[in-house]
Amino acid sequence: MSSSSTPSCITSSTLTLFSDWSFCNGCGLPPRIGTAKNDDETTTTDDLINDDNSCMNKQQQQTTTTSTRKKLLICRKCKTAAYHDSACQKIHWAKGRHKYECKKLSVALQPLRDISSSLPSSNSSYSNRRRCLWWWKHLGQKDLIDCNKIWKFSSIRWNRDEEYLDAMDGFQKALEPIMKIWNENNQEIILSAKESSSSSSSSSTTSIFGIQLARKLLFCAYCEADGNQPDSSRSRLAQCISILLQLRNFECGSFDDNKQQKKNHDIITPLLNDAWMELMFSYEDLPELRKITYHVAHMAIQSGKGRCEWNDPMQRPGYMAKFDAVGISDSNNNDCSADNIMSLPYILPEQHPEWCRILENNWKDIKAELSVLLLQNNNNNINRNTMMTSSSSSSTWGRVGCGNRGSGSDDHRVVSSGDWTEYVLFGTGAVSYTDDDAPVTKRLLKRYVADAVSLAESGGGEIIFSKLAPHTHIDAHCGPTNFRLTAHLGLTVPNNNNDDDANGGGECKIRVKNSWYYWETGKILLFDDSYEHEIRNDTDEVRIVLLMRFWHPLLRNEKRQLELSEARRQKEMAVEKRYHPPLV
Repeated sequence: MSSSSTPSCITSSTLTLFSDWSFCNGCGLPPRIGTAKNDDETTTTDDLINDDNSCMNKQQQQTTTTSTRKKLLICRKCKTAAYHDSACQKIHWAKGRHKYECKKLSVALQPLRDISSSLPSSNSSYSNRRRCLWWWKHLGQKDLIDCNKIWKFSSIRWNRDEEYLDAMDGFQKALEPIMKIWNENNQEIILSAKESSSSSSSSSTTSIFGIQLARKLLFCAYCEADGNQPDSSRSRLAQCISILLQLRNFECGSFDDNKQQKKNHDIITPLLNDAWMELMFSYEDLPELRKITYHVAHMAIQSGKGRCEWNDPMQRPGYMAKFDAVGISDSNNNDCSADNIMSLPYILPEQHPEWCRILENNWKDIKAELSVLLLQNNNNNINRNTMMTSSSSSSTWGRVGCGNRGSGSDDHRVVSSGDWTEYVLFGTGAVSYTDDDAPVTKRLLKRYVADAVSLAESGGGEIIFSKLAPHTHIDAHCGPTNFRLTAHLGLTVPNNNNDDDANGGGECKIRVKNSWYYWETGKILLFDDSYEHEIRNDTDEVRIVLLMRFWHPLLRNEKRQLELSEARRQKEMAVEKRYHPPLV
């Protein structure tokens, strides 16, 4: 959808919290399956929780009697815990620590509730929405002059004097009147008839003022987040998002004949995406609040109306590449096309590219080279302990994401327990730029998996031996972009206690979106790491895989470097925005 098309208005009923939870917090199992005829206790056809790899067509979904998953009951207070029934809720309350987490989650969720409540109700007519005096328009003339004066002075201290802490205090002081109005939640004043029939020029002035204020709030939120003031930062972001959504509503259906309003709309969209992204990161950085990111992404998608970069609350990368249209189902409407298959979160083994079979056939040779590298590393550790360290050591294992790695430099932050180490074969931070350390493995990769080597050498991914220590947990997270896929070739895989448990009862496993999967020795596991995924190794054994990231098959060759360059540009811009306060 182009940025110049007419958006539909956003109302308080448009922005709802995420409710399609996939696992019960009490027992850990997915929603129960039942056959029903569209009764209230089961999900509607739009809410079906299908397998990630199913391609059920609309006609199949709309049959009168369907086998559905009963939607989980949601905690009334925090909206973030889900259960099959009261028995599961009691288990989670008593043994799952929800008794201590519920209030914290509920308080942290308040900025999202505030955003929704700041919008007009769904039963308001379009003209009434235009006549609503936005909460931020309550700012008096004196407060506005003081706000601009303090902001301008603080910007000088920031840019010229580099007095960042004092400048941040000034930014907060400048926005105190806005915070006061927001907290009072006074949003129901109606303009007089004279005011409501405002001219095009006054409409433009309102938009410009709102955009300027939103930029200040967003920058102040950046400062507070970097200054370890997350609660205040989230409140600023909620105010910023509220203003931008109200401005979008203000222009709803009216800007097609006004070039200035079109220009304003093109400014609002990236600002809104930046604010939603920052709000998502503010929750994702804290494991105890991470599930609230589902709500943030869900509301961002609802408010985006085709302009939000995300499409799925469980696919939240920092950069979304733009693919060509994927294929459609076959003449029987039963099977996915190859393009549809490769766009799924998890790709089934029978749908893997041919090079996967080649690596699987050579897994023993690859593991033999891995064993040599592990032995060299053990010997180096012994030498260090005996003060006999060799400067010509040829085997270097380090914690994932540390050292000189470009792509995935923050990966170590998602390790909540245990240890996750790597040996880099290709990509920034590679131990050796020759084939001497793993000649067979590197020759196979160069010959058959050139897309992975190309991505790694371009700085958009890496190829590593990935070693997961016993009792290691990698928290749920999304990769930085969707223009790549990830493959794991199992080399050393622990024995699971529950190999036949389809619900993920095994002890060494990976969750991709809503499903758990297991590694097998000598087999490749293929998935899209831009979808939320987490890893658990609850065994007493080490898990080691050959991890390869490769260009997404749906991204044409001629667009690869363009998308990588754009991802880098946007990442650099995101950093720059945090260091340049907007002008008055």
